[in-house]
Amino acid sequence: MPHPGTNERKYPHIVELAVGEDGLDVGLGRRIMHFHNLRHIKPRHGHIALGEGQTHYRWCFSDLAMAHVFIEQFGGSLYEPERRVATRRKRLNIAKLPEL
Repeated sequence: MPHPGTNERKYPHIVELAVGEDGLDVGLGRRIMHFHNLRHIKPRHGHIALGEGQTHYRWCFSDLAMAHVFIEQFGGSLYEPERRVATRRKRLNIAKLPEL
């Protein structure tokens, strides 16, 4: 099974789906597997993102349209790593400014 980081680089359209404290609900997991099987695509898992008191599981797609279909069916949001890195860099740069 490929590493989540490899999947996120190779399949750049990433959907983050919030899950409960116990992880992914079994029924939802089965529906997600069925979604992939119906479309003859292999499920590609990304990193598990922890933050702001919430856990997000990531699914990676080569096709943006398929990522949107997944979101329409299961919820979640498109993860945009470039925007997050740029925002984090801005915060870091602002934090380094000297006091006047």
